[in-house]
Amino acid sequence: MTGATNKIDIPESSVTVDVSIINSTSWVGNVPYWFSIKPVYPGLELNGGPSYAFYIHHRPSDSRLLFDLGVRKDFRTHLSPHLLKAMEKVGMQISVEKDVSEILAEHGGVQPGDIDSIIFSHHHFDHVGDTTKFPGTTRLVVGPGYKQRYLPGYPENPEAAETTTDTYEGRGTVEIEFAENDHQVSTIGKFKAYDYFDDGSFYLLSTPGHTVGHLSALARTTAREKDGESTFLFLGGDIARSCMVFRPTEKYPLPETISPAPNSSLALTNLNASSSCPGDFFASMHRLRNEENGAHKSHTTPFCLAAGPDEDLAESQRSVDKLAGFDGQENVLTILAHDNSLLDVLEYFPNTANLWKRKGWGPQGHWRFLAPLMKGKGAEEDKENKGKESSHL
Repeated sequence: MTGATNKIDIPESSVTVDVSIINSTSWVGNVPYWFSIKPVYPGLELNGGPSYAFYIHHRPSDSRLLFDLGVRKDFRTHLSPHLLKAMEKVGMQISVEKDVSEILAEHGGVQPGDIDSIIFSHHHFDHVGDTTKFPGTTRLVVGPGYKQRYLPGYPENPEAAETTTDTYEGRGTVEIEFAENDHQVSTIGKFKAYDYFDDGSFYLLSTPGHTVGHLSALARTTAREKDGESTFLFLGGDIARSCMVFRPTEKYPLPETISPAPNSSLALTNLNASSSCPGDFFASMHRLRNEENGAHKSHTTPFCLAAGPDEDLAESQRSVDKLAGFDGQENVLTILAHDNSLLDVLEYFPNTANLWKRKGWGPQGHWRFLAPLMKGKGAEEDKENKGKESSHL
């Protein structure tokens, strides 16, 4: 894995947090690709993915957090009818087997009362889950402008679509303001950052665009030792819904040979046994391939731009561009909330993800987002072949 040479300046710390990735059993399917990317490449029509949640344990304070909750199990009877009708109109398919509170108790013995705070990346239904399963002592943490823009939710506000009143009832909701005079606020990699525990172990990042007050997080998973460096998980939420909008880059270009191949189904623990494919197979499809200097641009520029029903699309693109600086680092692993390309790379709660770099998750998963383009390339070639056949009739 060849990453960026220009390092993001993240303050040093010897303190880490334990992070577990929760496969929330939520699946959001039949989502049009135009909800997340432009251009939409041939063959890419509908997509689907999980809704990851994260369990975070800060050992020095014994504080336990959740970052996002996936979809609530009773969504069909508790979400706003406006939202349910909108999802039906576009043909979106939602499934969920368990609430995150059930997964925590069944697989790790973590009870709802053990959770001090639930951090919402944003207010959408596939992230806020069911907070009614947690006691009133569990507070909610949200981004700037969240409460004024989205509360109180449906049905107290009959016109509200994406969030419900019971999510917030009977508990405190704390808004992170990223105030310049707050000693816990700094700038990391062009993002405003809030040092949650005030020890450099866990940062909340201001990543607006998809929604007002959208939050991502940066978790220190290992601390620097000798000549090494700390490692981090970048918990993206919906800062982007596809890796196509921030890969490749000048810092982390599309290689001549991709190994393992993006669609490899071989055991990912044995990279030497995995298949490979030429990077130019994908570069030849790139939106900038036919422009001046297109051969270079197709290896060093993201395949797509941010798109879809974001509240501020220009701000979304700015957040995505900032994310690219983190994503190019060998010591940072980016996990978007709905990234289905990582499903068979990651390990899930009650396992921790802290040793992700040692386990090779970065190089194993970095280019897997390209796999759907292989389908698209095939669809495009089939169309061309049928056209040639028709011309001979």
